[in-house]
Amino acid sequence: MAFEKVKLRKEQRNYLLDRVVLEKPVDKDKKKSILLLKEKLEKAALFEGTELTDNYVQLNSIVTIKTSFGFKYGLQIVLPEEADIQSNKLSVFSSVGSAIYGNKEGDTVGWFFLNALEYVEIIKVSKMSNHIPKSLLRP
Repeated sequence: MAFEKVKLRKEQRNYLLDRVVLEKPVDKDKKKSILLLKEKLEKAALFEGTELTDNYVQLNSIVTIKTSFGFKYGLQIVLPEEADIQSNKLSVFSSVGSAIYGNKEGDTVGWFFLNALEYVEIIKVSKMSNHIPKSLLRP
């Protein structure tokens, strides 16, 4: 997959790259998603702090997406331990979360669902919280 358009905040990328190697996926879709995210983290263009515009999906972004299953509104991209689909909090390590992370409004990207390649369109990315979890800050 090409990652020329993927843009990430450096501090998030460093933290997630450290975390992704610790993941032990149990199913094929999850394994593919984790490998995709790892490759994306390694190849994406990196930006410091506020250099990256808010229309790129980052941690804490609120997104509206369209899949073959319909629209999903107000999904927040979060760390795995904060994920709660009942509260619309989607893990960045999930199939859809890893697919859209680092992409921008208007992009259509592939994701793995039930061992098949599906597509998701990023309709809207809302300004994310300015809060950066302390776990993302490196000395």
